[in-house]
Amino acid sequence: MEVQVLAHDGKNLKFVLSGTTPAFANAVRRAVMLEVPTMAVDEVDFIVNDSIMNDEILAHRLALIPLRTPDGYLLPEECTCEDKRCPKCSVTLTLKKRGPALIVSGDLESSDEEVVPVSDSIPIVRLGEGQRLELVAIARLGRGKDHAKWQPGVISYKYMPTIDVDEKLCNACGKCVEACPRSLLKLSGEHLVVEDLERCNMCKNCVEACPKGAIEVGYDPTKFIFRVESSGAMPPEKIIEKAAEILEGKSKEFVGKLRNLYGGGSQVWSKAQR
Repeated sequence: MEVQVLAHDGKNLKFVLSGTTPAFANAVRRAVMLEVPTMAVDEVDFIVNDSIMNDEILAHRLALIPLRTPDGYLLPEECTCEDKRCPKCSVTLTLKKRGPALIVSGDLESSDEEVVPVSDSIPIVRLGEGQRLELVAIARLGRGKDHAKWQPGVISYKYMPTIDVDEKLCNACGKCVEACPRSLLKLSGEHLVVEDLERCNMCKNCVEACPKGAIEVGYDPTKFIFRVESSGAMPPEKIIEKAAEILEGKSKEFVGKLRNLYGGGSQVWSKAQR
């Protein structure tokens, strides 16, 4: 298995995963979307709310503000505290404002300077003259499988395209070059050259345009192009690392349960390993 990074700008990551199977590629995608824990507002205590928005709507808006997520916090089910509000498993975000004002994410004051909104300019609500808003929000770790507010970002993948040219049939007429909507095909003398193969969307316009049937478009079932866009909770490469750690942990748990099921190092377990 190999990983080749194609692009990385701090928030977006594009890489090629090769030497694996569609099942594993999808497992990585599902682990990112459903299993990687991030911080999000999970509970809000309203002290004063004179705004035009109901408490429930404001709580929902607060929950969808992405928060930076450092290492070190425990999931609520892992913490031994009773109210799940201790410093080990939660962060307190407070807000106290009087209108007229536009309340934004930067107005939230966090008990941990590392757990803050990824942007200070996300609008929450507008207060009119004399209106007040005072609240205490509790942020906790959670997983995307429980609520979308805990998803660390979005991830997608596709098969690596393949474009095969039969040089015996190709006469370099250039019709396929004109038909390609992404300008991936070029003529170099009497030869057809493929550029930026990963950008091919396998539309097969080139196949239809070729009068000689010299082009075949397909895909490599062992190679995948991944795109990861982080919400800002953590860098995209860290999201992938945590997803890999989660998959490794689940694999070890599965093997351990199989050992228990088949009696450890018994002959039956040896056959199951094979």
